[in-house]
Amino acid sequence: MNVLSRRVLLVGYEDQDNLGIRYLSSRLLQQGHHTRIVAFGNDLGPLLQLIQTEQPDIVGFSLIFQYMVPQFARVIRALRSAGVHAHFTIGGHYASFEPEELFRHIPELDSVVRFEGEDTLIEIVEKLDHPPLWKQIPGIAWLDQGKTVLNPPRQGRTHIDDFPEPDRRDIDYRRQDLPTASVLASRGCPWKCSFCSIITFYEANGTTGRRRRNPVKVVDEVEYLVRERGVKLILFQDDDFLAGGTEAKAWAKAVAGEIVRRRLEEEMRWKIACRSDEIRTDLLAPLVAAGLCHVYMGVEGGDDASLAALNKHLKPTVHLHAGKILRELDVSFDFGFMLLEPWSTLQTARNNMGFLRMFTEDGWAVAGFCRTLPYVGTPIERRLREEGRLNGSSLEAEYRFMDPRVDLLWDFCLMAFEGRNFGTHATWNVLRGLLFDTHLDMPGRRRDPDRDAAARALVQASNGVLLDVLESAIDLIESEEAQTLEHLELVNLARFARTEDQGIRRQLMAMERANKSAYELLFR
Repeated sequence: MNVLSRRVLLVGYEDQDNLGIRYLSSRLLQQGHHTRIVAFGNDLGPLLQLIQTEQPDIVGFSLIFQYMVPQFARVIRALRSAGVHAHFTIGGHYASFEPEELFRHIPELDSVVRFEGEDTLIEIVEKLDHPPLWKQIPGIAWLDQGKTVLNPPRQGRTHIDDFPEPDRRDIDYRRQDLPTASVLASRGCPWKCSFCSIITFYEANGTTGRRRRNPVKVVDEVEYLVRERGVKLILFQDDDFLAGGTEAKAWAKAVAGEIVRRRLEEEMRWKIACRSDEIRTDLLAPLVAAGLCHVYMGVEGGDDASLAALNKHLKPTVHLHAGKILRELDVSFDFGFMLLEPWSTLQTARNNMGFLRMFTEDGWAVAGFCRTLPYVGTPIERRLREEGRLNGSSLEAEYRFMDPRVDLLWDFCLMAFEGRNFGTHATWNVLRGLLFDTHLDMPGRRRDPDRDAAARALVQASNGVLLDVLESAIDLIESEEAQTLEHLELVNLARFARTEDQGIRRQLMAMERANKSAYELLFR
């Protein structure tokens, strides 16, 4: 069978570089196909116009978050209504775990690519004219007269260095205020956190644990981005940059050593994510010398029972010690935190609140929180279903807490901290960016101690308001007086929290305006 060169359009949500679709694109390019990448949006016009211009043979959608399925469904349905007849396929965690449910919501799809998709998508593209052949491809799901067919899974590649580097042709990093690129130095994670689907995703792909790239090849990619594309900041998107025992620690030091050997630390800085128990001075110091400037820690909880429910196998003291080490190394950090998980009590919430106070009282990091979401493919989702506590389909699954007072507490949090904790433009998110920005000390950009101190004071004030209000709410909810969310004192607390947050936002915007012109001049 002759293989034709195909036109492929890849569509995905893109805040930072979407490495998933960019790896797919580079693999297709390697095989001689033509690709275009477009950011997913609710405005159908630009996408439809591009499809009409490009006339792609296949449109691949990258579904990162399961809660975006309704948005994808609207766009895909509208494309079909507009007469687009290209093959529609979709991939991502939710698509991989729940193809049958996804087909119910988006029957206009032709196929679902399950788990890692580089080799699977190549086969679909190259067998597109022969449905009996592409419908036998391992690693996909498809509809047969309204019924979902799950083909056998595809074994993932052990050596991920075989894949070409992500396709970044459409990105002009130099136009960014701080030219920033994402790099993936490994795939997978050996940990088994109950709220995370990463390990189940790769287990289904036949690749448990963590597959690391050759350190030299990792730094080759970094050097290209820095010296050829003008990038100043590298975001390592590895689920855990230090996971995997002694060999992984040696690997991380090898990456740092290669960066120093090429003197790249004189031109850029980089970020990683890891667990708190992996933070050690002897391990982090060489990375800091190589330009590591920021760490994202998966803290998740500060209460023993909550950490056990999340299967973190950590104690709160480990988080506190990790924070101490990062402060001593003068490395900025932020962290994920779940105030509530499905088995929370008011006491575990109080303990988590007390931990946050200790962890963030100096303004070095921003206090913020969410509650655990029952993502498809996670042990928590499975346990909640077994307990009969998960209501709705996998797409719309929701749970209530075992103590209705905890439900009341979460309802209060949603009301009181709506603009502070939740959303892309929430104060919590903006303050995290401010702390990173003021802490950043890199070639050509000196750190301003006064601005740094002002940012920490602002964060400290915001943290204090958040935790004081939260503590007062827990006190009130524990009292006999609080029966409903309409209780006057709870409403007044929520109003106070929102008012204080608005004041902090005004101060924040003033700081941003004062520094914007200098910032733009520096990275123009």
